[in-house]
Parts: sequence; C-alpha cells; structure tokens
Amino acid sequence: MNMRMKLKSILQEVEYCAVTTDCWTSRANEAYLTVTCHFIDPEFKLRTAVLSTSKLQNEKNHSAENIANSLCAVLIEWEVMDKVAAIVTDSARTMIKACEILQKRHVPCFAHVINLIVQQCLNQEKIKVIMGKCKSIVGFFKKTTVAYAKFKEAQNTEKPYSLKQECPTRWNSAFHMIERILKTNDAISSVLLSTPKGLAPFSADEILILKDIKILLQPFECATLQTSSRTLVTVSLIIPITCGLLHNLQLLKNDLKTVEGRESCNCLLEGISSRLLQYEIRNVPRVATLLDPRFKKEAFHSPFNITEAQKLLENELSFFNAQKSRPCDEPRLPTSTSTSQTSLFQFLEKNKSLKHKTNTVDSILSIRQYFNLDNLESNSNPLDYWKVISSDKSFQHCCKKYFCVPATSTESERMFSKAGIVVSEKRSSLQFKHVDMLLFINRNKWISEQQ
Repeated sequence: MNMRMKLKSILQEVEYCAVTTDCWTSRANEAYLTVTCHFIDPEFKLRTAVLSTSKLQNEKNHSAENIANSLCAVLIEWEVMDKVAAIVTDSARTMIKACEILQKRHVPCFAHVINLIVQQCLNQEKIKVIMGKCKSIVGFFKKTTVAYAKFKEAQNTEKPYSLKQECPTRWNSAFHMIERILKTNDAISSVLLSTPKGLAPFSADEILILKDIKILLQPFECATLQTSSRTLVTVSLIIPITCGLLHNLQLLKNDLKTVEGRESCNCLLEGISSRLLQYEIRNVPRVATLLDPRFKKEAFHSPFNITEAQKLLENELSFFNAQKSRPCDEPRLPTSTSTSQTSLFQFLEKNKSLKHKTNTVDSILSIRQYFNLDNLESNSNPLDYWKVISSDKSFQHCCKKYFCVPATSTESERMFSKAGIVVSEKRSSLQFKHVDMLLFINRNKWISEQQ
C-alpha cells in the first residue's frame, strides 16, 4: 500500500506521461489488461512503472469499448487521465479504436511493425520452404534427446550451443534461429548424416540463402534492441532508425550472393517504405526527433515532413510561452504629467502597443538558435542535454511531453513473461488482486528507493 501511495504522489508532480497496454490470458484462461506508465521526473530521468494488471471490466469480450472502459478506469484511479500524451500498443484494430474512444494519441509499437515486415519477407514462397526446413531440423533435435546429445558432442567445445526455434509472435526469433544454425551447421550435418532415416542436412545453396537472410535481418535485430530500452529515450529513434534501415539495406543489396537474398531485400525495402516511413507523418515521433539534439532535422527522409514537424514544434513552444506570459508583469516607466508632452507624443503609445514580440516569433527564434548548434554524438543522452539548458523552460516542457513516450510496447510484453512465472501451473488459481499486487511490487522496486 505504501508503494502505491508513493507512486501516486510521484505521478501527481508529473506534467505528462505515456501509457503502454495490452491484453493477455493466464493459465486459468482469464483475460488481463496490463497498463504501464512512462514519465520524466524532475531530475530528467525516464521512469517506468506498472500501474495495473487487472481483469477487463467485461470478461465476456475483448471489444474496443470494453478495453477503453477498463483502461479509462485505471487512468482515473491513478489520476493521470489528463496527463497522457500518447498510448503505445500493437496495431490491433481494437487497440486503435480504444484510443480513439478515449481521445488519446495512438502510437503503433515500432517493434511490432518491424516484426510484421520481417514476417512478410519470410512468407515469400522460396524463403518459406527453407524456413520450414530450419524449423523441422530444430524441432527434430529438440524432441530427440539422443540426437541432441550427439549434436552437443559434435561441437567439440566446453560450452556447446543450443538451437533456437522460431516463433512468429516473438520478435526477431527467426534471426536468432538462423544465426544459431549457421554457427552449428557442421555439427548439425554430422549428426543428421549419421542418423538412420534422419532429416536431410542443409545443402550448400541453402546455407548461402540463410547467410543472406541473416545479413538482411541483422539491422532489424539492432533496431528492435535500441528501441526497446526502458531507461533511455526511444521515441526519437524511430525516424532515424527507419532511414538507417533503408540506407543499410540499399548498401547490402550488392553484397548478397543469391537471387532469393536480393528478392528478400526488395521485399524488406517495400515493407519499410509502406509501413515505417509512415512514422514521419505522426506528430509524436517527428516532434521528438526534432527535439533530440543528436538528430534534429538531419534524420528525416522527407524534406516536407521536416517542415511540418517544425511547424508543430513552433506551435507547441508558442502555446507554452503564451501560458507562462503575464502582461501585467511587464515593468512600466513613470509617465509625465505634462499636458504638452502628452499631446505631442500620444501617437507613440499607439505605435508601441503595436510593436510587441509575439510568442510565435519567440518560438521561431529559439528553434533557429537550437538548430544552428552542433548535433550531439549519437551515444549521448538527450535528457542530460535538456536538463542543463535550464534557461529555456519551453523546450524542457516539450521534452517532458514527447520524450516520455516509448517507441515500443515492450514493457507490457515483458509483463507477460513475468506474469507467466507468477501465475504458474501450480499457482493458476491466484486471485486477480494478488496477481496485480505481486507484479506491481516486482516491477516497481525503484519506488521504494525514492526518498
């Protein structure tokens, strides 16, 4: 209870926060909704907290209305409903519709979109066949203990590798499977060839195709890892990483050894163009990219989107400056009582009233000054940069609003894994309030360390 009160007290001091959410089903076949909250504290540190792991209000359906009502109840309970800058979920229609019902910005999980692109590539007819063979061989070794023991022995090392099976819903699992197969192919071939009526090992041509696929999927593995951090700003990475993926694949295309590899490269490039470049027209990622001193305007693919993003940033800064400005605070000089002076210089008062610095002009000048400064190194922390620029509160205000949004819904996904341990087969009858309490304590340990 003390941790809950402490977290609520922390959230009361927060200007903006972002939310990730997703549904999962327990071993007892009960539907849960997990809600995580992300915000920037006064010390300019990105914080993550689990708010709730509770049942849907109506357990009989997973409709958008039901999800929206359940999520709304959590946000109202924690008094953050009006502070939510964006909600990050997968691209399921029900989740998108739920955000529309709540009238909150929706940001599709970047890792989910990457996975959709990769799966589309792997479902090509020629690639699908070889991927099927990979899964069959891995499945053979997983199911046959004798063959698996021979496989480890054939590697002739103190720490032999194990094989990894691909699961379409697990991000980058195909890459991990292929990578492990290529590392242990000699051992795989040795065991399969010595096994009566065993599966056929990989041919030389198939190995070349797998090597090309591994090369192509490597950048997507890096992109997923970089955007899945829970302690670093990730939303501003989406647009630069998208451009980086395009650039890298175009360079890799000439190095591929097989026709299948080049066709897969084209498929991935099409997927990036149709799915990932759409983030450049979403307000949250493009404003966050401009605010990141590592990237600014140089990370965009489209010059038009730079212009639109800059307009949005100007509006944000102008709105904040308008809120903090106080005309009555402006110092006034003593006025003369001389009638002759008043009559002769009365026109000046009218002209001076027309000559005032607008909030928009102030914002444009601030942005121009910021853009003219050198970009930071790519491994820098943008929150450290804005923490020391204390003279410009308007920029800091915008950073807290946009940088708190995670690029992925990874935190919700991590809760599923944790929940699988808590609600184990032997503890499948745990009451939902106990599930909520255990996951809350486990994931929010940092709160107890706060003074």
